[in-house]
Formats: sequence, C-alpha cells, structure tokens
Amino acid sequence: MDIKYYDEHSGEFDTITQTLKKEMEKIWGDSLKKNGDTLDDESVYGQLFEELQYNFSPESFSELDPAQTLNEDQIAAFVARSRRYKTGITVKCVPGKPHRWLKGRIEPFENAEGNNLIWIDVAAIEYIGAGMQFEDQYYLSVTTRSGQTYRVNDFRLPGRLLESAHDTLFRALNSTTGGDF
Repeated sequence: MDIKYYDEHSGEFDTITQTLKKEMEKIWGDSLKKNGDTLDDESVYGQLFEELQYNFSPESFSELDPAQTLNEDQIAAFVARSRRYKTGITVKCVPGKPHRWLKGRIEPFENAEGNNLIWIDVAAIEYIGAGMQFEDQYYLSVTTRSGQTYRVNDFRLPGRLLESAHDTLFRALNSTTGGDF
C-alpha cells in the first residue's frame, strides 16, 4: 500500500476533502455557526475529521454527495495525508541528557482530561505492539519491563496504516531531539 498516494494525486485529494467538508457541514453546521467556527480552520477540521474517520469505508464515501469511489488502501492514504502523516506520537528529550520520554495513556486510552497521561522512559520499554479499539481501528502500544501496557499514539489508525505507524514509532524512539510524529 502506498500511503503517499495522494501526494501524486493532490487534485483527487482536494476533491475528496471538499466533499467530506460538505458532509461535515451537514452534520455539524449549526454547531459550527453557533461557535463561530469554520472548517477552513485546520484545528476545527482536524477535530471533526477524527470524529468521522473511524466510520470511513468504501460504502460511506460512495454515499457522499457527490459520491466518491475509494478502496480501503485509498481511504488509509487519505487518512494519512489528512493528518499530514502524523500518528500522534510525542517524544520529549532533555538537551544534553540521554533520557527520552514517550507520551502514553493508561486506561481509559482516550483523553480523560489529562488524568490518564503518563511519560514513559524509553529505556524501560520491553515490547511494542498494537491493540484494536474498534473494527479496523487500532492504536500503538508499548509494554514496559514492569508489565504495564500503554497506548502511545493519539489517533486511531486504520489497519492498513499500522506498519507505517510502527515505523514512525521506531523513528520517534530513536529521536535525539524529540517532537511530534
């Protein structure tokens, strides 16, 4: 699967994005107006995109107006490009120090007002894996030497993006500068 498919087909990507924005407008238009928000604001679009993305399927895109024909690989590539190829992994490094810290979450794995957030010493990671959250929606996980397992990415991942997401996690763990991956 080529997750960068839409880099070479940007016109198609833009068409799908505009069609999806029309659907979002139907769903959340009143709320957007009430709050003075717009889908042209990247953070607003991104938040609503995440609300919908776990429902994406070839059938859901064919029901849009105008209908879009996408297969599972194209949907995964669309999700990846829409997120700018980020998986929601955060690593912190202290300049001049060997320690690296990976942001993780304990159950519940979704955001819970910060009370489930934990920083994991990268040196303590024993295993790297993934867990299924919903049908074809996964999250990356790490298990430490103490046997605790943590979710380490903010976004739900279509199964077709797991390999790429693991590659990103390995890159993040090897980072000497930290950042958002």
